[in-house]
Amino acid sequence: MFLQKRVINGITYTYLDHSFRIGNEVKKVSLILDKNKQDYNEAIIEKIAAARAAYFTKNFQTYFSEEEMTKIETEKIFYQIFFNSLDRKFQEAIWEEYLRLFLANSMELEGSTITPQLAENIDKRKRTILPEAEVKLYHNSKGAFKEIIGSELRSVIQFKQFHQMIYEGIIPDAGNFKKLPNTFGYTEKARTAPPEKVRLELKKTLENYQNKEIYPFLKPLLFHLNYQKTHPFTDGNSRLGRILLVAQMCKLNYPALIFKGDLGFQIRETLMEYINRNHLDFCRLCLEQYLLTSIKFWRPMIRKYLY
Repeated sequence: MFLQKRVINGITYTYLDHSFRIGNEVKKVSLILDKNKQDYNEAIIEKIAAARAAYFTKNFQTYFSEEEMTKIETEKIFYQIFFNSLDRKFQEAIWEEYLRLFLANSMELEGSTITPQLAENIDKRKRTILPEAEVKLYHNSKGAFKEIIGSELRSVIQFKQFHQMIYEGIIPDAGNFKKLPNTFGYTEKARTAPPEKVRLELKKTLENYQNKEIYPFLKPLLFHLNYQKTHPFTDGNSRLGRILLVAQMCKLNYPALIFKGDLGFQIRETLMEYINRNHLDFCRLCLEQYLLTSIKFWRPMIRKYLY
């Protein structure tokens, strides 16, 4: 990817040349960094996305339709091209805002009263009305996210290390796998892996994630489902699971999703459906939130600094 100036009909445009791969084939396109040329760029991006979706449909295992994958890849390509074309300081500013929104909503899913504004106050070291434990949890979660995004998840021991980073000083069993059986959900309980099988199930989850025949966007979702089915810790499974999920999406160059704080019931219901019946409704929920987050957050933030 590189930039160059071109003069057309007396007007100077900045072109962004980008190479992309579909299987073994590499193609090049030129996009125009101009606010008035967004429709032109979108047409090119959608064409690339449709070609990728057709390739994935033919060559990969996937839960999504070709039309759905075209939408998924459209958002990925927009993010991949234009986010990476921004100055590093702008990328960091967007990521800080994303983390604030993601963590605030993630904590709300677990019953916290934190809001994005309160999270911003924490970041700016302003006084807040939040309990000290929630402020600590926010800081710990942010640190864990940055550690996870900068490392490769290869061993079972890392689950314990990341869990301890989030919950040290907050819950007594931070960093320790469960010793007693646990369940997941509300009145209709979902049985999870027994304590003696936690390491084996997590190892299988790590191995399955390396399967190169699965559609890339689907891999983090299946990883999350199997992690939740194992439910390796007595408490604090879901928060770590969501952080792992969005970190894996980022590493695959997908714009990370945000689960809104009022989606707790839907998330738990879809996870229970997988644990009890192997239904993949959770993947559909993730698709909806992925597209919504890209349209409502990533695209506006990128355009804010791009033009």
